[in-house]
Amino acid sequence: MSELRNNINEAIGYIRSQTNINPKIGVILGTGLGALANQVENSVKIPYESIPHFPISTLEAHAGNLVLGAINGKNVVVMQGRMHYYEGYDMKAVTFPVRVIKALGAKILIVSNAAGSMNEFIDPGHIMIITDHINLMGDNPLIGTNDDSLGPRYPDMFDAYSPDLIDLAFKIAMDEKIIIHKGVFVAVAGPNLETPAEYRFLRYMGADAVGMSTVPEVIVAVHSSMKVLGLSCITDKCTPDVLKTSNIKEIVQVAKNAEPKLTRLVSEIIRQI
Repeated sequence: MSELRNNINEAIGYIRSQTNINPKIGVILGTGLGALANQVENSVKIPYESIPHFPISTLEAHAGNLVLGAINGKNVVVMQGRMHYYEGYDMKAVTFPVRVIKALGAKILIVSNAAGSMNEFIDPGHIMIITDHINLMGDNPLIGTNDDSLGPRYPDMFDAYSPDLIDLAFKIAMDEKIIIHKGVFVAVAGPNLETPAEYRFLRYMGADAVGMSTVPEVIVAVHSSMKVLGLSCITDKCTPDVLKTSNIKEIVQVAKNAEPKLTRLVSEIIRQI
């Protein structure tokens, strides 16, 4: 048994000692987007620090709880806050929670983030469905010895984001009159925000939004044969020719203002899955 598999089993053993809920859907809530966890019915809340081998979020905007229960009649496991590469964790630690979510029984992963828009038509407060991604983080969680019991050595990233879930999310957004876009997400290491030249470069590459998370988790989810839906909450405008100074407090506040829309959207997606 690999060390990773052993660590997963130990984490699962502890979680099972706290609840017998078998989630079918996993949800990762990004910066300023933790309120969905409050909608989980009959919930069991487990602090990250109590779960063996689980990394701990160091950010104030991330509550740091694993919440199990039900949303709209579907059993879920919700990460109330995530870990980032820039916090000093390696990629295997950043993505360990996805391994645990899969081992708990989840077959679908819904992952959200706060992101900056480089697309002139996508504004702060809007939500973007991720259709594809570009990994510019300079690392990959699958580097190293592969445990074939967890997934293949060379996973195919074609349709990494499920077309069926993309279509469902878009339809629900239209029904709920939520402004929605589709686009490509690019992940960078962070934690600094990008320079105007970098934004211009990323836009020329074909990216619509940029952030500092999500891609490692999606890679591991695909490696684990999970269906993925990615949603970006757009928090700032990063078009280089009209760029202005941003700060994290403003970004988090925009995410919190948009949070009710994202919560409503994800809740309805879960109901209709």
